[in-house]
Amino acid sequence: DSSTIIEEKLVELALKGPFYKGAEHQNKINEYQLKGAKNSWLNLLTISTNYNDQSFASDNQTAAYIYPKYFFGVTIPLGTLFSRTEIKAAREGIEISKNNQEQLARNIRAEVISKYRQYKNYFALISLQSQAVDDEETAFLQVKEKFRNGAITIELHNIAQKKYNDELTKKLNLQLQQDMIKIDIERLIGTSLENVLKQ
Repeated sequence: DSSTIIEEKLVELALKGPFYKGAEHQNKINEYQLKGAKNSWLNLLTISTNYNDQSFASDNQTAAYIYPKYFFGVTIPLGTLFSRTEIKAAREGIEISKNNQEQLARNIRAEVISKYRQYKNYFALISLQSQAVDDEETAFLQVKEKFRNGAITIELHNIAQKKYNDELTKKLNLQLQQDMIKIDIERLIGTSLENVLKQ
């Protein structure tokens, strides 16, 4: 069905929009935060060195004492090794972000398809209203002719004109509502609707 193909194309374009892309970027930020949480324990790691410049020479040749000249030390906070809450929280943040992105995609899809179907429905409503406008215009032109000939009163003329104007106003309002929905669709897809419908 060509209508389904158009709807899918509209959804595809909407999912390339900045609103959805923002969710993808948020996912990347969350992944970077996870990497940062995994590496955060390195920030607490300290390495120290000490140089021993003392010489302990002994006159007693039977006992030889050897003292190291350099001392190295590494400090690792045990709480950091055993507590991985930051990493777990970052992983949960990624899952939440992915779920939000999936829900956003569903919302965009529903909104685009809904608006496109409303847009198409307005063509039928406008067609019916155009028929009503044509009928009232024909009736008004006949009443107008009779009024010129003096066959009817001004009140009957005004009633016919009001009916015609009312039907015309309804048609213009339907066209405006269709245009507003078209603008909403174009806001979501980032291009003119005509370009998509031509393809």
